[in-house]
Amino acid sequence: MNTYTPSRYDERVLHLAVGIEPRDATSGRRLDGPVDVRFEHHPSPLHRWRNWRPGETLTAVLPPMRRHRSGRFARTYDRDIPTTIDLRVVDGGRVGSTPIPGHGRRVVPRRLRLTIADEGAVLAAEADATSPPLARWRRVFPIVMFPGAAAPLTARSTVLRGRILRRPDPARPETVPVPWCRVRATNADGDEVGWAHGDDRGEFVLVVGQTANDIVVPNDPLSVTLTIGAVIPPMAPDPADPLRPDVDPLWDLPVETVVASAIPDIEPTISGRSFLQGQVQLSPLFPAQPIDLPLGRESSEQITIA
Repeated sequence: MNTYTPSRYDERVLHLAVGIEPRDATSGRRLDGPVDVRFEHHPSPLHRWRNWRPGETLTAVLPPMRRHRSGRFARTYDRDIPTTIDLRVVDGGRVGSTPIPGHGRRVVPRRLRLTIADEGAVLAAEADATSPPLARWRRVFPIVMFPGAAAPLTARSTVLRGRILRRPDPARPETVPVPWCRVRATNADGDEVGWAHGDDRGEFVLVVGQTANDIVVPNDPLSVTLTIGAVIPPMAPDPADPLRPDVDPLWDLPVETVVASAIPDIEPTISGRSFLQGQVQLSPLFPAQPIDLPLGRESSEQITIA
């Protein structure tokens, strides 16, 4: 029995289960580059699943989420859809003319866990003419992606490019990168002026903005204080899946449980303006805080934490 068209027509109705709209953290607009969304659905352990070719990564063989020409990604309800799904949002890079998902560094990857709205509730809301359809925000997530090391930035932006390092042994001078760190910048009044996500090399790109309390142009240079979120000690590989660190560049990136919100701009798990689970908040040992950033220019710092 058809729902919307006369019975002489063939009708097929698809209902959206979950939609992903990657957005640019600096502009707020939808990302128009080759960003990619993949389902983290695969057998484990990886070495028993398949033979891995040299240089092949897990991201490249994960099932993709369908992308529309609008730049949005979507999955409709089907028999196999679970109640929660894990996704990874990555930059769709290339080697020559060959696309390799996750190879690019224009955005920093994110791993997400989403709860799927109940299909019965969606169908019941559509069937009841006296009630509105199930709210769009319960199924569509405008995920904010932060710039990576190769991101094109707007001219005259105030930018801090940095790398987070730590000393595994305080008694020795050797340092190692801190992967997947997050950085929060505050001004002299304690107001947030920027966030950044670090990549697997500990590199981050912090674009400093103005706050709602800024009535005039801030002082030049602008003094900011950084707070670093890092997993210390770092995650250890799972002995039951020993090949994972070799074929999955995101193996130690924590998964974020995303909360659906009618006001996504202020939901930290959507906006990315929060520290990851398991991260401790640290103040840099070097350079001394606060640091001065010249307005409208790029600066760089190598930052050492405990």
